[in-house]
Amino acid sequence: MSTMGPVDLVILSFPAQRPPQSFLAALELVERRKDVRILDALIVTKSPTGEVGRVELSDIEHLGDMAAELAARRTLGMLGIDDIHEISTVMDPDTTVLALLVENVWAREALEEARKHDGRMLATLRIPYEQIAEVEAELAASAKATRR
Repeated sequence: MSTMGPVDLVILSFPAQRPPQSFLAALELVERRKDVRILDALIVTKSPTGEVGRVELSDIEHLGDMAAELAARRTLGMLGIDDIHEISTVMDPDTTVLALLVENVWAREALEEARKHDGRMLATLRIPYEQIAEVEAELAASAKATRR
């Protein structure tokens, strides 16, 4: 069995009908560094009147190469019609959502070694940046108060 790192579904929302080019370029760079491997991507749009649509990756500049790579990896299409419907129910009008199925490549070796010793991943958990920033601020305030 080949080892795969944990996989996350990351859903990003942008105003209007397209993700910004600068974001798409940054996404391309992240994958090129091999920190993560994008397994699939799905772009869902919702018009100002609430009409839902899908945009093909190959139709967006900067994502055409990604679409070809996902097709070559045979992972393109893991996200589908059911996902479009589910995502559209939480979208605001006049927004675009980019859903990414992302493998955390950095964890492969550790997981492989854990499995050799009957270890297994029990869970993964994502903590939003806002919560981390709040805790950091509390720790800084506590440290400042302690120094007085």
